[in-house]
Amino acid sequence: MKTLYTVRSNPIAGRETDFNNWYSNTHLPEVMKIDGFLSAKRFKLAGVQVVKAQAHGYMAIYEIDSGDVQGTLQNLRDATWLNMGDSIDLASLDISIFQSIE
Repeated sequence: MKTLYTVRSNPIAGRETDFNNWYSNTHLPEVMKIDGFLSAKRFKLAGVQVVKAQAHGYMAIYEIDSGDVQGTLQNLRDATWLNMGDSIDLASLDISIFQSIE
Protein backbone atom coordinates (compact mmCIF):
# COMPACT_ATOMS: atom_id res chain seq x y z
CA MET A 1 0.00 0.00 0.00
CA LYS A 2 1.38 3.41 -0.99
CA THR A 3 1.42 6.05 1.75
CA LEU A 4 1.87 9.78 1.14
CA TYR A 5 2.77 12.32 3.80
CA THR A 6 1.65 15.74 2.55
CA VAL A 7 2.62 19.11 3.98
CA ARG A 8 0.95 22.32 2.85
CA SER A 9 2.77 25.42 4.05
CA ASN A 10 3.57 29.10 3.64
CA PRO A 11 6.69 31.16 4.22
CA ILE A 12 6.83 33.94 6.79
CA ALA A 13 5.84 37.17 5.00
CA GLY A 14 8.82 38.59 3.11
CA ARG A 15 10.91 35.41 3.57
CA GLU A 16 9.94 33.40 0.48
CA THR A 17 13.50 33.15 -0.90
CA ASP A 18 14.84 31.97 2.47
CA PHE A 19 11.91 29.54 2.81
CA ASN A 20 12.52 27.96 -0.60
CA ASN A 21 16.26 27.70 -0.02
CA TRP A 22 15.78 26.08 3.41
CA TYR A 23 13.02 23.73 2.25
CA SER A 24 14.75 22.47 -0.91
CA ASN A 25 18.37 22.46 0.27
CA THR A 26 18.11 21.63 3.97
CA HIS A 27 14.75 20.22 5.02
CA LEU A 28 14.00 17.76 2.21
CA PRO A 29 17.49 16.19 2.32
CA GLU A 30 17.24 15.87 6.11
CA VAL A 31 13.81 14.19 5.98
CA MET A 32 15.09 11.77 3.35
CA LYS A 33 17.66 10.51 5.91
CA ILE A 34 14.82 9.28 8.16
CA ASP A 35 14.16 5.56 7.91
CA GLY A 36 10.94 4.85 6.01
CA PHE A 37 10.88 7.88 3.68
CA LEU A 38 11.32 6.92 0.03
CA SER A 39 10.95 10.17 -1.93
CA ALA A 40 10.10 13.86 -1.60
CA LYS A 41 8.91 16.49 -4.07
CA ARG A 42 7.90 20.13 -3.62
CA PHE A 43 5.22 22.08 -5.47
CA LYS A 44 4.25 25.74 -5.71
CA LEU A 45 0.61 26.76 -6.10
CA ALA A 46 -0.19 27.38 -9.76
CA GLY A 47 -1.69 30.64 -10.95
CA VAL A 48 -4.67 28.84 -12.48
CA GLN A 49 -7.09 27.39 -9.92
CA VAL A 50 -10.59 25.94 -9.89
CA VAL A 51 -11.16 27.43 -6.42
CA LYS A 52 -9.64 30.92 -6.23
CA ALA A 53 -9.09 31.19 -2.45
CA GLN A 54 -6.23 28.95 -1.38
CA ALA A 55 -4.75 28.82 2.13
CA HIS A 56 -1.31 27.51 1.16
CA GLY A 57 1.20 28.51 -1.47
CA TYR A 58 3.40 25.41 -1.22
CA MET A 59 3.06 21.67 -0.84
CA ALA A 60 5.56 18.90 -0.23
CA ILE A 61 4.67 15.27 -0.90
CA TYR A 62 6.75 12.55 0.72
CA GLU A 63 6.33 8.88 -0.11
CA ILE A 64 6.64 6.51 2.81
CA ASP A 65 7.96 3.06 1.95
CA SER A 66 7.27 1.10 5.08
CA GLY A 67 5.01 -1.63 6.37
CA ASP A 68 5.04 0.32 9.63
CA VAL A 69 3.78 3.81 8.80
CA GLN A 70 3.25 4.59 12.49
CA GLY A 71 6.89 3.69 13.13
CA THR A 72 8.06 5.92 10.27
CA LEU A 73 6.04 8.82 11.67
CA GLN A 74 7.62 8.14 15.08
CA ASN A 75 11.06 8.22 13.41
CA LEU A 76 10.13 11.68 12.09
CA ARG A 77 8.95 12.90 15.50
CA ASP A 78 12.12 11.53 17.12
CA ALA A 79 14.38 13.37 14.64
CA THR A 80 15.08 16.29 17.00
CA TRP A 81 18.13 17.09 14.86
CA LEU A 82 15.91 18.37 11.99
CA ASN A 83 16.61 22.02 11.19
CA MET A 84 13.17 23.64 11.06
CA GLY A 85 14.53 27.01 9.98
CA ASP A 86 12.90 30.34 10.80
CA SER A 87 11.26 31.19 7.47
CA ILE A 88 8.34 28.74 7.58
CA ASP A 89 5.03 29.90 9.03
CA LEU A 90 4.48 27.05 11.49
CA ALA A 91 1.00 28.33 12.37
CA SER A 92 -0.21 27.69 8.81
CA LEU A 93 1.07 24.11 8.43
CA ASP A 94 -1.44 21.54 7.25
CA ILE A 95 -0.18 17.95 7.37
CA SER A 96 -2.07 14.88 6.15
CA ILE A 97 -1.36 11.19 5.62
CA PHE A 98 -2.96 9.53 2.60
CA GLN A 99 -2.99 5.84 1.71
CA SER A 100 -3.77 4.29 -1.63
CA ILE A 101 -7.13 2.67 -2.13
CA GLU A 102 -6.61 -0.97 -3.03
